Amino acid sequence: MEKVWLSILFFLFCCPVYGQWALPHISVAHVRTEPRHGAEMSTQALMGNPLRVDSLTVNGWAAVTMPDGYTGYIIENSLTLLDDRSLDDWRKSDRGIIASLHEVCGYADSLKCSPVTDFVAGDIVVFTGAVAHGCSKVLLPDSRECWVDDGYIMSLDELAFTGMDAVLEMAYAQMGVPYLWGGLSTKGMDCSGLTKLAFFSSGIILPRDASQQVSVGLPVRIAELIPGDLVFYGNQSTGRVNHVALYEGEGMVIEAAGRVRRNKVEAAGAVITARRLDVGSLPSVASHPWYYSKNVE
Repeated sequence: MEKVWLSILFFLFCCPVYGQWALPHISVAHVRTEPRHGAEMSTQALMGNPLRVDSLTVNGWAAVTMPDGYTGYIIENSLTLLDDRSLDDWRKSDRGIIASLHEVCGYADSLKCSPVTDFVAGDIVVFTGAVAHGCSKVLLPDSRECWVDDGYIMSLDELAFTGMDAVLEMAYAQMGVPYLWGGLSTKGMDCSGLTKLAFFSSGIILPRDASQQVSVGLPVRIAELIPGDLVFYGNQSTGRVNHVALYEGEGMVIEAAGRVRRNKVEAAGAVITARRLDVGSLPSVASHPWYYSKNVE
């Protein structure tokens, strides 16, 4: 799996990208395994995060590739389609990212009247430069405008890993959020969605699934766990991984199982392995060419 992940990263970072792009213009867009509403939801794409559109279907779906290499289908009316030039303009714009630990709202005016959209952590918008009453006016991907409380948004340029405390804070803030297969937002998440969201809130891009996340980082003994390590569970006879949790410390993990909750390491399932991430070796928003054109060759 590690070779597969490295190959994906090489393709995303080193190969020139041409053609159609898209930005979700709703807070959370559902990504399905097939181009139909009844198909399995495999993951989600957050507002304003860049997607490569690989094809469009006749029934209104877009086959997309996400910045982590994950693929699927999104209904086209959830997306704003862009050409290369439009995406490049977006990459050079003054953007903000929703940094709230919970769902928030964007309003039609700075007095917070008339909701325009909801936001979740990780949504990306463009600053217009207008400020009033402790709020900033922002532009959504589909050109709608709204006002966001300054306490809930930060410059995308400032998004960076500052330590595991911030990662754990995001995970811990999700306590009680319902488990949702394929979920990747504060509205609902699965086990690997929780770990991916926790690290993404600090600018780090993890692979999507637990079976992929286990391929990054270095193995660590359970007795030597430190806060921020990932603990993987599954079938001990086959070694197949089907669950991941974030080690909190003192023998406890934070996991999404039924809901986001704390649990003892040994009570969360049959441990397969644990991994300590070398954050500096992982892809980040700041270094990814889909987010920043200055990194495109």
